[in-house]
Amino acid sequence: MATYRGRKTDICRIVGFNIWGNGKCPSNKRPYGLGQHGPAQRERKSRSEYGEQLLAKQVIRRYYNMMEKQFQATFEQAQRMHGNSSLNFLRLLELRLQTAVWRLGYARTVFQARQLVSHGHILVNGKVVNIPGYRLRVGDVVSIRDRDVSRQIARANHYEGAAVPAYMEADVPNMCGKVIAMPEREDFPRFFQEQQVIEFYAR
Repeated sequence: MATYRGRKTDICRIVGFNIWGNGKCPSNKRPYGLGQHGPAQRERKSRSEYGEQLLAKQVIRRYYNMMEKQFQATFEQAQRMHGNSSLNFLRLLELRLQTAVWRLGYARTVFQARQLVSHGHILVNGKVVNIPGYRLRVGDVVSIRDRDVSRQIARANHYEGAAVPAYMEADVPNMCGKVIAMPEREDFPRFFQEQQVIEFYAR
């Protein structure tokens, strides 16, 4: 499936803030839109209700590096599940394979994680899975493929500062990790406004 081809830092400029926490992101110094009229956007009136809902959707969608059709399909799946729809939605997004690879620190960005998965460097329960959106379950083990090229790439990308979430455990020496629980709301960024996304799709 197609993915964003532009400069990744432009995404933060588009949404107005640094969504991935990259210390070198231009949005840290220029928290406004792109183009010559970008600075003027800070002086504009507040967004409409629709504008706020759209922005909330774009932030989460961009954060997980997903296309609109894929993102909406995930939302619709969450709506059909039992329990809290907004939490179910976030869990479906968080338990994508590319997100797990990123969380475990084997990629510095979600974009790198997608490439690792797509190029066949990742195993799930000992089998190669090259689908970035593959849905993980509690008990699944994610590991780097046992071949030199895969491990060299993973070591080169490895981010020691990665904060492995509470719902996962990492085995750094063996280059693997395991999903040990379902993610809870506190495992997600505070700036997520998932209720706004629900209201957007309910229009």
